[in-house]
Amino acid sequence: MDKPHQPFADGTPNLSEPHFEVPTPAHLESREHLTHAPRFLILYGSLRERSFSRFLAYEAARLLERMSGEVRIYHAHGLPLPDDATADHPKVQELRNLSLWSEGQVWVSPERHGNLTGVMKSQIDWLPLSEGSLRPTQMNSGPAGS
Repeated sequence: MDKPHQPFADGTPNLSEPHFEVPTPAHLESREHLTHAPRFLILYGSLRERSFSRFLAYEAARLLERMSGEVRIYHAHGLPLPDDATADHPKVQELRNLSLWSEGQVWVSPERHGNLTGVMKSQIDWLPLSEGSLRPTQMNSGPAGS
């Protein structure tokens, strides 16, 4: 469920400190007072052991944690295809619970034939829309650099 034990204990060596500013409450306008750190779920679309998508997901986790966010990374190993199992499968339940827990999500996927990978698509298809989760077409967000 979460990132491995301290895979990035070296801090944030790729970060340019003069160009990085940790958000403070004064920088943010909040509509409601939160009693916890912002919660982020990170999904990545590869099962390979040496996956650049996973590496990028860990880097995003480091930055979000550095900005005082609470981060969970979902690992899709063992997640069934949407038509091969029911929603009570343990990996589906884990994904759905994390999705409902999160207040923001970061999706990282390699491009395969001009689209998301099947691993990423399966994760998206299992999101619990009937329980309040949103798909990207329902959100105000977009890919980085667009």
